[in-house]
Amino acid sequence: MKKKKMSLTKKIVWLIVIVIVLFGGYKVAKQIHSTIRENQIQKSDQQRIEEAQEEAAKKRHEFAETIAKPAVQVWNKQHVVLPSVVVAQAIQESNWGQSELYKKAYNIFGVKGTYKGQSIQYYTDEYVSNDTPVGKGVKVVREGDKKKISIPATFRKYPSVYDAVENHSIVTALNFIKQKNVMSYEEQAKMLQKNGYATDPNYAKNLIALIKQYNLSKYDDQISK
Repeated sequence: MKKKKMSLTKKIVWLIVIVIVLFGGYKVAKQIHSTIRENQIQKSDQQRIEEAQEEAAKKRHEFAETIAKPAVQVWNKQHVVLPSVVVAQAIQESNWGQSELYKKAYNIFGVKGTYKGQSIQYYTDEYVSNDTPVGKGVKVVREGDKKKISIPATFRKYPSVYDAVENHSIVTALNFIKQKNVMSYEEQAKMLQKNGYATDPNYAKNLIALIKQYNLSKYDDQISK
């Protein structure tokens, strides 16, 4: 029995159907490929973020350890500033060791003056009114309702982190924590603020928050009591 030949019209219809199927399949495949690519990019970005966060956490830990070791040693000699408080102050005042004073002079706490004849010149910023006269060596950074000026100042240059921490303990004992063996970091933070260590009204609160957030009180467990 002879097979009936497919009419031209039917051939055209089938051809159109095949083209539609193939085109649709291509679009679906393209969309799947695009989705996979986007997921790969997102995973890659997330991985980079996580790696950056891990690296930042590692550097923070290393800085805290760098300050904590001499802080424990100095406490064992002088019994003035708890290591947790020293590390929290170092974090706050040197921005985790990123300040130029720390990098160039081991001046963790921004102490002005000289140390055994050693010092470094550094500019500090202040906001003043526009009619404030600018002295010699002062840089005008920005002008507006108030102008920001950079004033050259002399800061202590220390030979090591240990010397900076030890000198900090001596200065603190003379002016801010005038009794030994205060074993509460919260009490010490409040004493610093009460006795004028810093003008920031939230200074004690910020120190306490740092100690709690990064579990800095673990360093107090290493001291002799």
